[in-house]
Amino acid sequence: MTEVVAEISGNHGGSIVHALELITRAKLAGADSVKFQCFDPQKLAEKRSKNPEVLKLVNGAPLLDLYRKTHTPKEWFPRLINHARTQDIAWFSSVFDPSDVQFLERLECPRYKISAFEMLDWELIRAVTETGKPIVISVRPTEKVTVLQASDYKGIMRPLGVSDHGGRLWRNVPMVEWHLKLPGVETLDSDFSLTPDDMEQLIFEMRA
Repeated sequence: MTEVVAEISGNHGGSIVHALELITRAKLAGADSVKFQCFDPQKLAEKRSKNPEVLKLVNGAPLLDLYRKTHTPKEWFPRLINHARTQDIAWFSSVFDPSDVQFLERLECPRYKISAFEMLDWELIRAVTETGKPIVISVRPTEKVTVLQASDYKGIMRPLGVSDHGGRLWRNVPMVEWHLKLPGVETLDSDFSLTPDDMEQLIFEMRA
């Protein structure tokens, strides 16, 4: 069965009340897990300041301002994790720096996500690998990077998951990740996010 991941991202809009509500609504919509984003805005802005893909995506907006608006404060994580457990929904987190991994290891993070923009960050990948935890990694083909999916030694191809930002690309995949937003709460991620009702409908269609 396809695992449905509800990406909380910056759709909390700077409110922990909204973040907690998103977890609740993800569970009610039928999602299997929620994913948070753990990063320090200053570190992430500095790290990505010379990445042409990132700069093109934000269209000249100051990265530090962007990440300050969308980050999930680390002091929220214990409450978010506890609420996910109360709602009986799995959780994990994206990480962007080895220090994020160190922080989340203290909270017993069960699984880590590495974003496509960090897919060649060997220090981050090593930090996650050394935890021994499962890894979810996004990859994005570029002019300089071609991604090949390798079969096993019996020639069998394993299906890939999808981080879906607006399409319906979820047929026959092991995992699909959708950003979840609250109705009436507009954020920088709203345009490529689903409402709880939208997510519930897609999950119904997927599992019908």
